[in-house]
Amino acid sequence: MSEYSLLFISAETGTADKLEAALRDDQKHAVECTRVDALFDGLRAIQDRSFDLVVSDLFLPDGHGLATLSHLQQHAPKTPVIVLCHTQDRDAGVTAVRKGAHDFFCYEDLDTESFRRSILSALNAVEGEGAHRESDRRTNARFDCHLAVSYQTMEKPFLSGEGTSETLNISSKGILFRTDQPLEAGQLLQISVDWPARLENQIPLKLVAEGRVVRNLSGVAAVTIEKYEFRTRRAKPPAAAKVPVAAKSPVVSKAPGTVAPGPARTA
Repeated sequence: MSEYSLLFISAETGTADKLEAALRDDQKHAVECTRVDALFDGLRAIQDRSFDLVVSDLFLPDGHGLATLSHLQQHAPKTPVIVLCHTQDRDAGVTAVRKGAHDFFCYEDLDTESFRRSILSALNAVEGEGAHRESDRRTNARFDCHLAVSYQTMEKPFLSGEGTSETLNISSKGILFRTDQPLEAGQLLQISVDWPARLENQIPLKLVAEGRVVRNLSGVAAVTIEKYEFRTRRAKPPAAAKVPVAAKSPVVSKAPGTVAPGPARTA
């Protein structure tokens, strides 16, 4: 029996239960399903580990339409994605397939057998890369919770203004980070986190979130996330290579019998 991992992102619990049960009925494939109900938590899960397939609602509490697909493709460019939507958003589902999604289904006319066949066709496509993907799964580094973070207050009282630190934990609900600043409960912050994924595997990203301080105790602040977006950030320039200074050969001075060193010159 082949074993596969699937990431299921949907806030509609009843439908997710039904679809997951349909997958368990297959006798040839054992599918390990990880379920989350927010796009942010799905992206976090992708950073934790690799998946063979992603099934995601296009419209999530923190993801809207084709932007949801774009984020998933950005974080897992080689992983097939099947998208779900409601009938009124069918056009978005069709467009998602044109944009690279493996397939789409509408909740209102979802046929579990057709859904299962689509899942298996996506997994069969993955099967040809089994050894390569298994190697990726073994070597994939886990999401490091200790990410560089900077923050600034956005409204009064301005007790600290801004600071830099590192995160201790992060999810769609909030961020936990170290701080030596006297932040107060209720303060609105803008927080920027160096995100581990890269746009097109090249361009560094940062997560920019806004939220309010819930508590600040013993140098650890907890902030709820009210909204967030991913932006590109500048990569740190590589360290400049040291250029050796070329020594110039001694120059004979005009005065006979004396040798004067020539001026130093940079190559």
